[in-house]
Amino acid sequence: MPRRKKLPAIPDYKGAGKEPDNLLIQKSNPLLSLSETGLTLAEFKILDAYLGRINSHDPEKRFIRFEKGEIERLLDVSQIKPDDLEKRVKNLFQTIKIKDGNKRKGFTLIALFEKAECYQDEDGLWQVDLGASPSAMEYIFNPERLGYLRYNLRNVVKLTSRYSYVLFLYLEQNRHMHLTWDVPLDDLKTLLRCTADTYKAYYRFNELVLKKCHEELNAKTDCKFSYEPIKRGRTVKAVRFTLEPLALAEDIPGQMSIDDFPEIMPPSSDDVYDEEKARRDKICMGFGDSDFSGFTDEQLVLLKDLGWSRKRESDIERHRETLGSFPTACEYATADYLRQVILTAKARHPKDLFLYVKKMIENDR
Repeated sequence: MPRRKKLPAIPDYKGAGKEPDNLLIQKSNPLLSLSETGLTLAEFKILDAYLGRINSHDPEKRFIRFEKGEIERLLDVSQIKPDDLEKRVKNLFQTIKIKDGNKRKGFTLIALFEKAECYQDEDGLWQVDLGASPSAMEYIFNPERLGYLRYNLRNVVKLTSRYSYVLFLYLEQNRHMHLTWDVPLDDLKTLLRCTADTYKAYYRFNELVLKKCHEELNAKTDCKFSYEPIKRGRTVKAVRFTLEPLALAEDIPGQMSIDDFPEIMPPSSDDVYDEEKARRDKICMGFGDSDFSGFTDEQLVLLKDLGWSRKRESDIERHRETLGSFPTACEYATADYLRQVILTAKARHPKDLFLYVKKMIENDR
């Protein structure tokens, strides 16, 4: 199907859904470099809400509508003045520099959005239509090609500090590699755009930025962490971050558990949700099934990325009706697809099951 060149008169998606805070964002690695630009926290939130609302595997549908009151809720304000909204939206249309590691040299300058229409009703609430620009589509859709970070909108929507937002993305990017690591102090200051003399001394940088980020992220997000300065002599040279493992969802009184849906995840013979299954389910819900045992975490992450774009819409809808959550339904649907591939591969007794499964998925176009 040829790519649609013009935006339609009617948005492809209207509203943020029943649970907008649970929207799942898939942000490509090049878009993560936007933290180095002058985009404000409010503008990042609007971009994230857009990324969470689209289907990242359907580039034909790039035009969304924030219904009345959704922008206000997203920015945590009761009312937005016309001049203020215009300024925030206009900044999303500025030319920005994208760092793309898949392109050998140079850089790319693009505008993120092609069109914005804003209407205010008699109560002062805004309806905002947004459409991504054609030049931004390669960074917004099918992010698996470029590498990407996945996180829930609810983890950033309540943040009040740009520093906290950027640090959250940095910490979650590192979670996939290690839970404890050191970062040179100057690199951390550059990341957070704290290179002015005000932040030259570590104690000032710590008091003005790090402590506040630590308090806000631990209070408002799933990213729980600690940090400590690393000294060389009397001088702080680096900061050591330590992330807490992501906790399993707590049971809520009256809430149905996964055991209530045997068709999704049949109970094991000993009916114990052990640590290994829990670890696999953190990678993708549904991986706790015994069919996914025997793979390393790195292999499961890669299989998930390959299978994500091949999951079936019918499986998504089936799980969504049962679970009531679109992001979780997508994960289970991906697991369903991969399970069938794995079972088919096992029946052929390959020497290397992972490589065989990977090849089967790549050939499934």
